[in-house]
Amino acid sequence: MRSIEVHMGVIRDKQGIYSALLQSQESNQQLAICFNSDGKLLVKICTVLDIAGSNDGVKVILRQTDEIEKETTIMLDRIESIYPIHAFL
Repeated sequence: MRSIEVHMGVIRDKQGIYSALLQSQESNQQLAICFNSDGKLLVKICTVLDIAGSNDGVKVILRQTDEIEKETTIMLDRIESIYPIHAFL
């Protein structure tokens, strides 16, 4: 079994990222998700609403914690790293 790459709470390997996304979806845990969007590196603090596979790849639907109505959909392969919020406490 591969080990999860963790440095000060940062998860960078794809298997660890997927596991953290599933955990957030199940427990409604907040994550800081760092992802690539049109060549820019963005960070959103959010929870995971859904993880869905399609012909295009795996899509992750996120909800920003400060705005209930604001949802963002990103492709799993665009996620660079995840920071569990409890790592900052």
